[in-house]
Amino acid sequence: MNLKIKVLVILFLGSFAFAKAQLSTFSTATKDLLNNHVVNGSVDYAAIKKNPKNLQLALASLEKIDIDQLTDNECKALLINAYNIFVIKGVVDAYPTKSVMDTKNFFDLKIYALGDKKVSLNQLEKEILFNRFPDERLHFVLVCGAISCPPLTPKPFTAENVEFMIKKLTKAAINSPKLVQLDMHEKKAIVSRIFDWYNADFTKKQTLSAYLNNYREIAIPEGFTVEYMNYDWSLNGK
Repeated sequence: MNLKIKVLVILFLGSFAFAKAQLSTFSTATKDLLNNHVVNGSVDYAAIKKNPKNLQLALASLEKIDIDQLTDNECKALLINAYNIFVIKGVVDAYPTKSVMDTKNFFDLKIYALGDKKVSLNQLEKEILFNRFPDERLHFVLVCGAISCPPLTPKPFTAENVEFMIKKLTKAAINSPKLVQLDMHEKKAIVSRIFDWYNADFTKKQTLSAYLNNYREIAIPEGFTVEYMNYDWSLNGK
């Protein structure tokens, strides 16, 4: 092996090891943040603002991460966690606030560092996460900071649990009356606006009712119409 190749190998291994170290730091800080400040889907933003150490550690590690050095499962888990951490950061920056909608362009401000890029929440979701992992179930694990979002889990995603967690939280969301209700008298299903905004993601191969019935414990009967709930943008805070 000539010197040039040896140098390239050393640089590659160093970059790989650095990425794993940043992932470890991010995972630990995220676990501590969520474990300490998320209960039943509600986030204690006031406490995080008062003591932002773990939030700052998580954000600092994301600034240095190179997602190209991660496995698919590591990357998928990290990007889900990053989205949820960035939402918390956005809320904490504006806190006290009653809604993410009180911050102009909350989802489009390019204020979050992911490696060497500055990204908005929408860019992270649509251009990075969904582009690499086109999985409609991600809509049930990306938490937008509102009451009508699927609840934020206090357990962070990891390479080892990401597929299990996505499946578990998708089933829980679709069986929750917050997202799906049945009116047997009127013969209709009243569902979250999530299924309206992202309808194309859920109906690529089947109707929306058929998609939901893949996960429902009580199936939507054939012939039921679908209506959409109003979306409550009130903060998912304590």
